Amino acid sequence: MKDIIKDIIRSYNTLWKVKERGKTMEIVTPVATTNNLFVSVFLTTRGNEYVVTDGGWIDSGIYECEIPLEDEYYCKLFQYYLAEYEIQSLEAKGKAFYYKKTTNPLLIPNLVYDLSSFINAIISASFIQFQTNKEKENIGRFKRQANNFIKSLVEEKYIKTNHIIHESLSGVRFNAVITKFNRFTLISYVTGSNDTNFIYSLGRSNLNFDLVEEKSINSLVRQKITLIDDSVSSYKSLKVAPFLGVINTKKGRISLTWKEKEKLKELIE
Repeated sequence: MKDIIKDIIRSYNTLWKVKERGKTMEIVTPVATTNNLFVSVFLTTRGNEYVVTDGGWIDSGIYECEIPLEDEYYCKLFQYYLAEYEIQSLEAKGKAFYYKKTTNPLLIPNLVYDLSSFINAIISASFIQFQTNKEKENIGRFKRQANNFIKSLVEEKYIKTNHIIHESLSGVRFNAVITKFNRFTLISYVTGSNDTNFIYSLGRSNLNFDLVEEKSINSLVRQKITLIDDSVSSYKSLKVAPFLGVINTKKGRISLTWKEKEKLKELIE
């Protein structure tokens, strides 16, 4: 029995690989996602700290999946794993990086374990169908329409989609962020194939703007725009109407329906 255990340990250890990437070490772990990709984490130093990151791979799509943070249920799961593994995040080079750090080299294996487990959890969960096909198609349709329209108004170098604007707001993404002269225009899309999803989308949009307004970065925000999909039946629902009314009570914010999209031209110049 002892020989069997030794064989298991030996086999498991050979699954780990380390690749040098300049001053950074890529650690290819034996942890595999449900789409059969091994998780990599990256170890580097910053002063006296050891930092283990995902290398921006989650946000870059290296794991061949889309992280559906606009989905209410997936977003809750994502936030749970962030807290459970005590993962931090920051925005750099146009990507979100997830990381843990320590000054104690003895804790590096713990960081590698936590971060690789986090990556596996959120990547694997992204393949669970939380939304109905109808809702997924509806969200995808409106995002494509809105993104294409906005890109027709502004040079692409100024636009980032599904973007985090500051590391202190790691859980807050805007559908489109236009950056000119170090000032931001934030655009949030609202849609939903039924009343519940539409109201959730409205609430998330409002909450994201609320969170920005609590931070000092708010002084760099030029416009806060909610772009509302008025082509869905939920837009005209009596249940949705009170929630739509809340948007217009918020100072410093502008709401536009898709039919009013031409007004974006003057707002984002």
